Amino acid sequence: MGFPPWPSSASTNSLASRAQVTQASVDSDAPAVTANGFRVLAENSSIEVEEQNVAPFSVPQEVLSFQPDDQAVFARFMNGDCERKLHCNIELTADELEALRLLQEEARVQRVALPVSISASATRYLSHSHGDPKKALKMMEATTEWRSSYFTRPLSDVNMAEDLKLGLVYFAGRDKALRPVLVFRASRIPAAWHRERRYDLVIRVLVFSMEYFMRYMAVPGKIESINVVIDLKDLTISQIPIGVLREVHRSMGMYYVGRIFRFYICNMPRILGTLVPLAKKVLTERQRQKLVFVCKPEDITRDIASGQLEEDLGGERQQIKEFFPYPLLPGPFEPSEPPVRSRKDPVPGVHKLLTPDGFTGRLWNRRAKPEENRRLNYSECAADIFRKCGLPVPAEVLARTRPPEPESQTGSNEKANEPDSNVDEDPQPEAIVSDESTKDSLSNADLEALELPNTHHRSKLEEVEAVHRRRCCFFSGCGGS
Repeated sequence: MGFPPWPSSASTNSLASRAQVTQASVDSDAPAVTANGFRVLAENSSIEVEEQNVAPFSVPQEVLSFQPDDQAVFARFMNGDCERKLHCNIELTADELEALRLLQEEARVQRVALPVSISASATRYLSHSHGDPKKALKMMEATTEWRSSYFTRPLSDVNMAEDLKLGLVYFAGRDKALRPVLVFRASRIPAAWHRERRYDLVIRVLVFSMEYFMRYMAVPGKIESINVVIDLKDLTISQIPIGVLREVHRSMGMYYVGRIFRFYICNMPRILGTLVPLAKKVLTERQRQKLVFVCKPEDITRDIASGQLEEDLGGERQQIKEFFPYPLLPGPFEPSEPPVRSRKDPVPGVHKLLTPDGFTGRLWNRRAKPEENRRLNYSECAADIFRKCGLPVPAEVLARTRPPEPESQTGSNEKANEPDSNVDEDPQPEAIVSDESTKDSLSNADLEALELPNTHHRSKLEEVEAVHRRRCCFFSGCGGS
């Protein structure tokens, strides 16, 4: 059985498969829903995880005070090109905002609607398509179709319990920028899966892990991608599952655009190791940054603290024997000599800091204030989490948890029912806004997403050529995963 195929161009152009906004929906009285400048669709739930199976350190407490530096935001190359790594709740360049506007307009002209999660990834698709809005939109539609067909029901940790226990794919550790480390042990693929060519089961475990990352581990503007460590231990060259690895690489690149920061190849067969110098000569600088052949421990521990890595992967952590809930450790995460032991009293459960939709994030809105663009969707228990971590509680969190003012006993009923003018009714700009009555608060992109397309808008796409000539992290040959 094969893995569900990536939708073809023909399928994404068919009326049956495209996520289109129909004339009936436009003419109806139902509120129009937009996010990130796109009309949005309802989205199927992708995973179900029982509360006791959510790893205590899915989000480390260090994220509360973490401020990404330039190296965490961009990958920069010697030829002057760069590639953005953080996309949500973070300021975009003028060129990026212009490219995003053209993509939003193309979606409006083609009457396309997308799930919120894909609308928030719009700049990732632009990066992958080198700034081409038509190509980016086609990829976004294809991802929408794949997610709709693949997640007809959520992937459940209960139903997948036996597969998750194999230790084939699991999160264990973080790099110095708090990006999680996903370990893939090729030798642990069951023999029966090889015989029956059930590589779709391998991909299913991988997809579950990626969906777990996006639901419980990603923090917009801070942690948006992962590292993948591929272990080839105990495999000869003939035993290396090339087909599986190719499918893993293809799936990660197509279904999770821009979510992989780096691949590390560990424990290569000796004869394969001798070919590494030759391979490095033919790889581009961009490929060398994304693909690391681990020939000595320093090749990986310069980025990932040895205490976060198992011994056979170049670290000092004992071999992991239980793989789910994911065996994530608390910090520190910065590589050091000698290695620093884990915190004595780490704070678990920091993933409860955000609401479920808060892990998705939002794209920069040029009409909103910077602090509103950067603001995270905090949950009701966020204040307690900040206090447990010994950090001051942000003002926007206090605003959500401040108790209401006592009502005056002599006030009229009408006055008692009036909203408190000192409390912001919506302290956080939500990712979704709807209906005509809220137009004054919408961005230009959201306003345009609510309108019917006109023929003159297509001519604006000619501006893409002008944008292509600019040097930014979408263009000049950079971008992609």
